[in-house]
Amino acid sequence: MTASRKTRRILATALAVLALALSPAGAQDEAPPAPDMGSIPAPRIARPSGPAKAFVVLLSDAAGWGAAEDALSRSLTADGVLVLGIDLPSYLARLERMPEDGGDCVYTVSDIEAASQEIQRAGGDGLYHLPIVAGLGAGGAMALSIAAQTPNATIGRTVAVDPARGIALSKDLCTPATRARNGDLTVYGLTDGALPNPVEVTFTSAADDAMRAHVADLVAAHDDIAVEDSSDTGAQALAAALASAILTPAEDELGLPLTVLETKPTMDTMAIVYSGDGGWRDLDKDIGDVFQAEGLPTVGVDSLRYFWSAKTPETVAADLSRIVELFTKRWGVKHVVLVGYSFGADVLPTAYNLLKPADRAKVAELSLLALSDSATFQISVAGWLGVGSSDDDTNTRELAKIEPRLVQCFYGTDDEDSACASLKTTGIEVVATTGGHHFDGDYAALAHRIIAGLKTRLDPASAASKP
Repeated sequence: MTASRKTRRILATALAVLALALSPAGAQDEAPPAPDMGSIPAPRIARPSGPAKAFVVLLSDAAGWGAAEDALSRSLTADGVLVLGIDLPSYLARLERMPEDGGDCVYTVSDIEAASQEIQRAGGDGLYHLPIVAGLGAGGAMALSIAAQTPNATIGRTVAVDPARGIALSKDLCTPATRARNGDLTVYGLTDGALPNPVEVTFTSAADDAMRAHVADLVAAHDDIAVEDSSDTGAQALAAALASAILTPAEDELGLPLTVLETKPTMDTMAIVYSGDGGWRDLDKDIGDVFQAEGLPTVGVDSLRYFWSAKTPETVAADLSRIVELFTKRWGVKHVVLVGYSFGADVLPTAYNLLKPADRAKVAELSLLALSDSATFQISVAGWLGVGSSDDDTNTRELAKIEPRLVQCFYGTDDEDSACASLKTTGIEVVATTGGHHFDGDYAALAHRIIAGLKTRLDPASAASKP
């Protein structure tokens, strides 16, 4: 759903006023409430003095917008964050009177998305940030309830601290999620299937059993909800949770050295390609370009930059999960093909095995080019010179844990260091080509063989019926 034309007109009028008020100089103090934005009454918008690195929708607690919310908003803007502050009691009162068309339920996400886009456009931000919806107490409960009706690629993250069990709203939210009345509160579950965005909950010592029980129910259906405890106060815990959620934006919004190749997906799949130790160039870049042309949107990981400092396998897997979660939602795809070349191929078996189960289940194919026996997790000059390599068999052991039908292993017949030839009896698809470590430069052929394998793995019944 998108905002109505009337809502857009309201937002445009509000932002015409807002643009005059929010100069960088004026952003140092908390901005006064702006004109209403659809279902959002008197929003408080605070802009940082420089380019925004994130956008936060900050929902007040049950008592309404006060000194604590003001202080957090100022802290966020000082850190480069654009803030849309919402007074929760006024917001709930407005929602009780909606929708204006007389419908039976209200759809909060539409106006939040519209406000996010218009506010960021009014500020001239060159990069759009999916909004982080956050709140403490009753505001945290509202943030979780909004997640119950959020479609994919709309909200960047949901952050809740000590969320109340439900929201004080008798009007139904438009969502297929479960709901139940508990006194004057409505308690929402989350929709079936994958979460629409990452959800993080923090509990302090102030959290009661009802709060914890509700979140436990949510986690029972969605085990990828992140839950942690904090010894801080609620306000401090919310500030800390937002600080960890807000990362300096790069092309990929994850703060990682990525190349993002956009295209309309034609196979319900995206690719993630880990380069060799020379960085995103030559073989990796050419394969990515073919993928893009064939309808396979691609994220390229520059191994030279990413592994310049040592990484643990767990860190690599966690970052890979973040890439999977963000871009499968952004592109609306169900499947992932993981591709690695040389150094990038060596780290993938271990990283794959350490992925969260939900992310690992999305991987339809694991394509390893010029794989060696061992894996290292830091770029070294010795590696560039071809010396100092390990004699261990890390990759053989890690591949033994992976379903063989998922894996392709490519090697040039002149490449004496490749581990692929030794895998021919394991059930893994081993592909021998002419040439050595660089496959005689025929990178397009590699890309097309990867795509052919992907299609077979996505539709094994069709492949089995071929003569």
